[in-house]
Formats: sequence, C-alpha cells, structure tokens
Amino acid sequence: MSNLLPSDLFPQAWETFKRRPWLVIGISLIYGISGVFVPPLVLGLLLLLLAGPIRGGYDMAMLRLVRGDDSVSFDDVFAGLSKFRRLFFTWCLYALAVLGGTLLFIVPGIILGLALWPAFLLVMEDELSPVEAIEGAWVLTRGHKLELFVLSLATFVGLFVGALIFGIGVLVTFPITQLAWVRAYHEMRLSPEAP
Repeated sequence: MSNLLPSDLFPQAWETFKRRPWLVIGISLIYGISGVFVPPLVLGLLLLLLAGPIRGGYDMAMLRLVRGDDSVSFDDVFAGLSKFRRLFFTWCLYALAVLGGTLLFIVPGIILGLALWPAFLLVMEDELSPVEAIEGAWVLTRGHKLELFVLSLATFVGLFVGALIFGIGVLVTFPITQLAWVRAYHEMRLSPEAP
C-alpha cells in the first residue's frame, strides 16, 4: 500500500517546488486566476467551460514535475484544451457528484470529493472517457479516503498559514499543497492495487 502521509508528501512536494519555484508559482497563478480580467457574466460561462481542461493541464504539469520532468513550461497548463470535451464532461460529472453528495449531507460530498479528484489526471494520462475516469478515480482512491482526508486537513492548515503572511505566503503554500496532492496520486498509481 502506498504512503500518503502528509509528513512524507509535503517534504517531497517542497523538493519538487525548489527545483523550479518560479515556474510552479507561475503555473499556479495561471490556474488560480485564469479569468480574473473577464466581465462577471462572461467569466462565469468561461470558467464553466474551461474548469475541467485547465484543471487537467495544470494537474498534468504538476505531475510531470513530481516525476522529475523539468521540461514543463507555462504552456502546459493549457494542455488539457486538447482533451476539451472529455475534461469538460469529467468536470461536470465530478461537480454533480460532489454537489449532490453535499446536498444530501455534507459528509458524502467530502467523501466523493476525495474519491474522485484524480479523475482529471486519469483523463490526461490514460485517455479515459469521463465515466471511465470517474470510475477509475473511485477504484484508485479505494482504501485511501482517511489518508486523503488527513491530507486535506494538512492542506487547509498550509493554506491558512500562507494566508496569515499577508496573503503572499499562499504563492508558495498553494503550489506546494498541489504538488503534495499530485504526489499522492503518483504514489497511488505505483501501488500494486492501482487499476
């Protein structure tokens, strides 16, 4: 079984971050504010359409960095646009599942969010359909929900601490927490139980 302890994932994420800090901060900024300068109505529609593809490209760029590929560039954030349809519908299924689970009771929404987050990477890496990616994410995270919940708590603490430093600390803590999550995905994929 893979090791998904934050005490292991965050130091590895820090090491990845240190290799190319400006790139990691830059692609995180692109991911985080990819529509700030667009009017609100247009922004809402644009973000709805681009959320999945941008997420897929961003996650894949971070995964390549985690795996030691230093050829990653800013353009890689937009790599998900080449899989627009699949990533858009994956995002729709993910959002509906998490929203539906949250509306039932908060806990099912949290469980579904933790279980299904790798779906975007599965589309990017394995060329899966949206339904296959959601199913694959569920299988991949089976037996890891508690570890992922602990990782989400550590992520919250890291982002909170980053925000305390006049908000500027988030420029470092956000990418590091994202690298930790992508490292968790990488570790789960290496596990013998992985699909």
